[in-house]
Amino acid sequence: MEVVRKIRSETLLIIVLCLAAFFVNNSALTTDAEEAKTIVTARDILAKGNWMAPTMNGESRLATPPLAAWVAALVDRAYPDNISVQRAVPALLATLWTLFFFGVARYMERRRGFAELATFVFLTCYNVIYVGRMVSRDIYCFAFMMGGIYFLMRLCFDERYYARPHRWRWAWLAGIMMGLAFLANGLVAFYSMLLPFAITTIALKRPDMEGKWRPLILSGVVALVTFGWWYVHLFANHPEAITEVLRAELAPWVSGKARPWYYYWRFFSEMGVWGILALAALAVPYWSKRVSTKRPYLMAVLWLACALLLLSLMPEKSMDELVVMTPPYAIAVACVIYYFIEKRKADGWAKVLFSFNGYFIALLILILPLFIHVRMTDWKIIDFGTAVCTNVLLVAVGVYIAVSTSRKEMLGVVRGIVALFIVAECLLLPSIGELVTNSHQRNIGVINSYPDLARMPIYHSSKEDVRMELVYQAKRPILPLDLTDRQAVLKALPCILITQEGLSDELDGSILESMDTLRIGIFDSNRLPRSSRHYRRELVNQLSVLKPVPKETN
Repeated sequence: MEVVRKIRSETLLIIVLCLAAFFVNNSALTTDAEEAKTIVTARDILAKGNWMAPTMNGESRLATPPLAAWVAALVDRAYPDNISVQRAVPALLATLWTLFFFGVARYMERRRGFAELATFVFLTCYNVIYVGRMVSRDIYCFAFMMGGIYFLMRLCFDERYYARPHRWRWAWLAGIMMGLAFLANGLVAFYSMLLPFAITTIALKRPDMEGKWRPLILSGVVALVTFGWWYVHLFANHPEAITEVLRAELAPWVSGKARPWYYYWRFFSEMGVWGILALAALAVPYWSKRVSTKRPYLMAVLWLACALLLLSLMPEKSMDELVVMTPPYAIAVACVIYYFIEKRKADGWAKVLFSFNGYFIALLILILPLFIHVRMTDWKIIDFGTAVCTNVLLVAVGVYIAVSTSRKEMLGVVRGIVALFIVAECLLLPSIGELVTNSHQRNIGVINSYPDLARMPIYHSSKEDVRMELVYQAKRPILPLDLTDRQAVLKALPCILITQEGLSDELDGSILESMDTLRIGIFDSNRLPRSSRHYRRELVNQLSVLKPVPKETN
């Protein structure tokens, strides 16, 4: 009974932390490109009823498995245009991801408090928090594949800890989870999560597979059935579209245009506040001789190395993909932290690392109140009462971490960092969202407040691709239009035209003479400020109303 109560109390604590990490102020951050794509696809599904062959802004979306769009469509049907409810679903999945990670960490190391510690590190990585607050297919595949990994571990290692292992039960659950992961984002989770973990497990944990091959095969069959039926439907009903999708997927591999293999060289910085310990954890020869959690440490490092290698081999790369490396990295960092918590005899280098990490974090936290006063309070981003309350709490957290560091209490440092994130998520997140938002942002969705404009179709030049953020804001399709075709332009009238340049630069003078034009204004739809390297010129557009020239009356 005592063990059961302990597990339940740990789980309850993790769920509470997940509420702060993923649910509180879930509408504070502005919509990003991936979230816009998912919601636009969901709107197309509801408008056209094309559940089995979704489109995005009227164009085929078969390259992306539809699970995330299906769920978003169901949510939008029940709660139209409610971003808070939409984001509650990924928040639930992020909580599921965290709980499965906690279970995997417990199977990698059974010592008391280790899995809880690794989960604290996991939940205080900003990339995990961000992906758990956005409506995208990524959180689906991460959560379900972590569930698949957890149930595969139960299948392979339960006999080491339980008298009656339920192999067939875990086989079914693992298959369903892996199938849902594929139905959410294709091979991504298999390639970047399951394959590195499988290599690591085979190399270091060496499961005894006697009597487990048939359940393992069953899990593969269940996974295949769970996602395969949709692909069978596509091949049967849309063979040409699927062929084009396959060509598009293979194009990056044969084009020769790829980012360099060392693109992810600063991968450790994605651990955020744990960056110093994350970098130090890569010193395998040093820690492998000192940490008492040697097996999970080596497994985590090998898992991390395999994931990094496989991601580096991909022709198309994005720093956002490094979130798949957070679980093994959190375990590796937890092993280093556990070394300090045990208060084993540390050499000079370890003492310097401990002190520098703790005091550096404490210093950054103690500087934050000054930043809040100068940047947020003076700019009216945060109200005075919230600022005072936040600053008091931040000073208390910073002092607590500094004192814990001076007393060589690593667990106190961890608790302080967890408290820091809770304060930020509950009190600072709305202000942070406003601080990193483009102050010149002007959403094209304002045109929907005018009845005449709300009913007009919107077009863009067929020579340029339209950003899905614009389609999301407009709440209707933005269709391509050949601006050099006089008849096509006149046929589209009356309409709203989105252009990156002035009308005289986009339309021939003879075409302009055949219509009345009204410039609505310039709209900057960038969610990030102009100083950001992610600021996109293609999100700054001019909107104009084009109408036929009224016929003269006698």
